[in-house]
Amino acid sequence: MLIYVCILDELKKRAMGSNQTVLLEQDIVRDICEETGFTSKQVQRLYGRFKALEKQGVDGYLTRESLMSIPEVSINPLGERLVDVIIQDHGEANKIDFQQFVRMLARFRRGKANTQYNTKEKKLRFLFSMYDRNHDSKIDRNELLEILKMMVGGNIHDEQIATIADHTIGELDSDGDLSITFEEFCETLQRIDVDEKMSMKFLS
Repeated sequence: MLIYVCILDELKKRAMGSNQTVLLEQDIVRDICEETGFTSKQVQRLYGRFKALEKQGVDGYLTRESLMSIPEVSINPLGERLVDVIIQDHGEANKIDFQQFVRMLARFRRGKANTQYNTKEKKLRFLFSMYDRNHDSKIDRNELLEILKMMVGGNIHDEQIATIADHTIGELDSDGDLSITFEEFCETLQRIDVDEKMSMKFLS
């Protein structure tokens, strides 16, 4: 789970660290603040970086290529998977606009869950979606194998990875369907402070 947060944190740093002076209209900023819980200054900083990344994509949108152009994301073994989740699940037509991008980041805003986005369930569903790429609400053996191979690269033989996948499903699958449902996934993480582990502090 921590590796996902590290990649997201890098996206956040890139977004918040821009020196761009491009500004959104105040009424749009106000609406975004009310919806996501970000401050107006945070929204403007995010917008500045969004516009900088946008230059490598489509006008008004970030594309997969835009996000993969961030070096720390492109070299991370799970970078492509995270970008796919951002673009495909939180955008549309293989691109994401600014408001969609901010809503996605709002899931990881630190502090009281006072919006529809930064609840514990939203964080868990985002993490679950990293595995469940066919959107059938369960993680099957092939999906688990795929992400395990991404994480370990060529450091472990396929037979060992398969053993890990089978053991994991055997441990977590409580209903015997040879897959991991969202409920079973959440059960395994109940002792982990998900709100803390999957939250980031955004500059004020």
